[in-house]
Amino acid sequence: MTATVRSATNLIRVDMLHLRYFVAVAEEGTFARAAQRLHMAASPLSQRIKYLENSLGTALFVRAHHHVDLTAAGHALLPQARDLVERFDAIPRLIELATADLSPTLDVGVASDVTSELRTRVHDEFARSHPELVVTFHPGATEPLLQSLQAGRLDAALLHGPIVARGIETVRLHTAVVKVAVGRGNGFDGRSSVRLDELAHLTFVSIEHDAAPAIYRGIDELLRRHGVHKRIILPDHNFGGLAHVVAGGRAFSLVGSPTGAMAKAFVGEPIDVLDVEGTRLRLPTLAAWRYDTDGAIPTGALADVFRTLARRTGRNTEPPV
Repeated sequence: MTATVRSATNLIRVDMLHLRYFVAVAEEGTFARAAQRLHMAASPLSQRIKYLENSLGTALFVRAHHHVDLTAAGHALLPQARDLVERFDAIPRLIELATADLSPTLDVGVASDVTSELRTRVHDEFARSHPELVVTFHPGATEPLLQSLQAGRLDAALLHGPIVARGIETVRLHTAVVKVAVGRGNGFDGRSSVRLDELAHLTFVSIEHDAAPAIYRGIDELLRRHGVHKRIILPDHNFGGLAHVVAGGRAFSLVGSPTGAMAKAFVGEPIDVLDVEGTRLRLPTLAAWRYDTDGAIPTGALADVFRTLARRTGRNTEPPV
C-alpha cells in the first residue's frame, strides 16, 4: 500500500512499508534494533530508509556510529507516519467488526432431562420478546451448570430442582412425572406400573450424584424407605451407560422426562418404562438466573420472560416430591 505525501512542489507516493521502517528506526534509535524488531537485516533496512529519504528529497536521520537521531524533517514526519501505520494496521479489525454478527448472545444452560418442548418454548419466547438476541443452549448436568451460572459463564439455565444457591433466583417452568426404567425379564413384563417396594431385590443404577446432589439425596432417602438398598453409581454423566446396565442385568433406574437425554438413551433397548404406584415422584425444571446479571439483557427483563413462561405453562405450582 502507498500513502500520498504532499511536498512543497509535488505529490510523492510513499510505500507504507517504508513508513513502517521509518517509524521502527525512529523509535528504536539504531538500525540494528529496528532490524531485529522488523525481522530483517540491518543493511537492507538502511537502504530502504535511504530510498524513502530520496523520495522525499530530504534527510530524516542524522547517522552516528552507534545510533541515529531525527532531523527536523524526521521529527515532523514521525507523528504522521505513526498515524498512517496504525490506521493501516487497524483495517483487518475494522473489516472483521463490519462483517461479524454483532447480535448479543444469551447463553442458557440446559440440564439433561429438560424436555425438548420446554427448550423450544424458551427459545420461542425470547425470539418473540427480544428478537435482537441470539439464544445459545449449552447442555450439561444441573450442578455444573449452576456453578457456571454463578460464575457468570451463563446468563441463565434450565435446571432440575430443588435449587438453593446464593445470588440465584428461580421460577418453576415444568414438572415431570418420574417413572421407573427396568429391564425385561425381571418380573414386570406386561405391566404398566410398579411399586417402589417391589424393586427391593434390584439394584438402583444412576450417574454420578454430583450431577444434581440435592435430587439424588432425595431419591436415595426415598428408595431406602421402600427397601431398595443396593446401588450402582456409574463414574460419569453418561446416560448411555445406564441403558446398558438396566438392559443387561438386575437393575433399574428412574426416568424424569419422556424426551430427555435419559429416556432417549433407552430407546431401542429391552427396557420397559413403568409408572410408579403409591408415590408422587416428580422432577421439577426451574429457570434460574443471577440477581445481579449484567449479560445480554437486564435481570428484570430476563425474569419477566421466565415468569411469563411459568404463567403460560400453568405447571409451576405443582409441588415436587
